[in-house]
Amino acid sequence: MCPSRKILNQSKNGTLTFCSHSKLFQVVYNNLCFEYYEWELDAFKKYIDTLDIKYWEEQLKCTFNHRKIPISLGLNHFIILVDRHEIHELKELLNIDNAAIHFIGYDEINYHLIEN
Repeated sequence: MCPSRKILNQSKNGTLTFCSHSKLFQVVYNNLCFEYYEWELDAFKKYIDTLDIKYWEEQLKCTFNHRKIPISLGLNHFIILVDRHEIHELKELLNIDNAAIHFIGYDEINYHLIEN
């Protein structure tokens, strides 16, 4: 890992880091990677916080996909679909909920333990 990169927060499926050299925040969640300057990260946090989960689940209830909540990136014809649990995990990763710190359990760690 780059010495100027610092891990700010981590969840089961994601990591929030900051690079002091480039002044960029990097949000890696599942197979998605977003790089933001501070003002862009704040705008993304506000957008995620204002998503109406119930509305989108009701609007897209007839779709075959279990992910029903769209995250628009401002590009035409490109949206990311997530489910309720992924939104909550993203909010925790971005410190939006301001809830107590959630410590992951041993069952959430992706590691194969071999006892000798």
